[in-house]
Amino acid sequence: MSQTFTNAKIFLGTDESSFASAMTIDQGQVTWVGDQEEVTDPNAIDLGGQTVLPGLIDCHTHPKYIADALHGVACTPPKVNSIADMIAALKQAPTFGQGPDVWIEGWGFDETKLAEHRAPTVADLDQVSTTQPIFLYRSDCHSSVGNSRALELAGIDASTPDPVGGKIGHFADGRPNGFMREVAATQLLIRAKSAQSYENDVANLVKSADHYLENGIVAIGEMMGRLHPYPSLKLYQDAVKQGFSTRASIYYVYDELAGENLTPGNDDQLRVAGIKVFMDGSISGETADNFAPYPDGKHGVGLTSAAKLKQAVDYAEAHHLQVAIHAMGDAAIQRVLDVTKDRQPWLVNTPSVRLEHASLLSDDILKQIDQAKMWYGLATQPIFFFAEDESYRTYLSASQFEDAYRLKSMLQTRALTALSSDAPCTPWAEPDSPFYSIYAAVTRKAANGDLVNPAEAISVGQAILGYTKWAAQLGQFNHNGQLTVGKAADFVILTRDPFTIPAEELATIRVKETWLRGERVYRR
Repeated sequence: MSQTFTNAKIFLGTDESSFASAMTIDQGQVTWVGDQEEVTDPNAIDLGGQTVLPGLIDCHTHPKYIADALHGVACTPPKVNSIADMIAALKQAPTFGQGPDVWIEGWGFDETKLAEHRAPTVADLDQVSTTQPIFLYRSDCHSSVGNSRALELAGIDASTPDPVGGKIGHFADGRPNGFMREVAATQLLIRAKSAQSYENDVANLVKSADHYLENGIVAIGEMMGRLHPYPSLKLYQDAVKQGFSTRASIYYVYDELAGENLTPGNDDQLRVAGIKVFMDGSISGETADNFAPYPDGKHGVGLTSAAKLKQAVDYAEAHHLQVAIHAMGDAAIQRVLDVTKDRQPWLVNTPSVRLEHASLLSDDILKQIDQAKMWYGLATQPIFFFAEDESYRTYLSASQFEDAYRLKSMLQTRALTALSSDAPCTPWAEPDSPFYSIYAAVTRKAANGDLVNPAEAISVGQAILGYTKWAAQLGQFNHNGQLTVGKAADFVILTRDPFTIPAEELATIRVKETWLRGERVYRR
């Protein structure tokens, strides 16, 4: 059914300053945009001057983790500031006391923010329960902690060998201390947890759709596609059958493919878009691969060699897939450039190679990105320096800190830059609210008030393009990101106008309504 909206401030998403005051949608598409003076429809909806944006796109997130987190416990400030707070919070989990087969889950802790300045251990979590398994994600979602019951279900004891690319923590006497360092080790617990109930995983993902729509997010990039214990594509397909409405692009972890022949999909709602490669860890976990050591002398971890990365890139090109490469440290980023910068792109309308996070960018690295044969995408996260400023100040030198999240400099290269959340992989209670990221990108202020490289601030329009037009192109959502004729009628109506309110108040904006495929699917 055709519907016209008038008396609105409609951000078209074509550039950072183009607006219309009216539009018509029909059959799930935008069919006309223009000036309200041209509207003659007596049934047009008067939006009273409210601001309308194209539906927001989070092109790097972890929906499966979000689905788990929504029924778990946020172990983040301001409510959780110590391990004692964490224990108390986990005892209030909805699943607490529900039986030995029901997992208690939490997420978001950062030991630098805890009063004890250490990660929790199996002994701490056993104070919550020894009969129910407990799984607790660190803020980077690379590392985790389990209690004794979780370790038992995962088959982890003093003799369990470290998986390739991960490390199982131990007490001095050799017993596992519950800390699972990096993704490969964390997967040992996740597989034990996921084996519990596929039906529950589907149900949790279906429920998470409301969370995205409340935040105005109409499309997501699933950056941790898995084949085990079940294919992520099947999880999403079954969730869609039960009402999961958000659009999704899936990127499968390359290490799990082992001979699988993935092919890109073209479904409007759900598709396989690419593969994911991990080059290193995280800055807050002291595992990002930097050229310079950390202040305590530690070095980060290199998870993928140049030779193996070339194999992954060859695979992506052969299967006409995008390759998304997690690289936070400057040494990891340089290794990616060394392997890919002289290759011809194989995709046409989107970058063939995505650099995920691109946290530390020197002038030389930016120059290489700009001058390479390869066309790069940069999927970066302002929420990281917003929520993790203390960790970055602690673990980076002054010169390294100046290279952190150089948004303005990214936009001055030919790379396609998009903003995203990596949620729930940061210690913030609302990790994927786009407006915290937009606030951080524009003001360069962290949650603690620290000013982070203010010369790298970008405009409000640019930040919103990072969540609309540019995110759509990078995430291969070809019908989204703009409110122009022929694009999807996916849009949001905001509680406040980001283009006129003080920048200091950008984080207070919320979504009033979300429209998906021409239908209102959320109203605050």
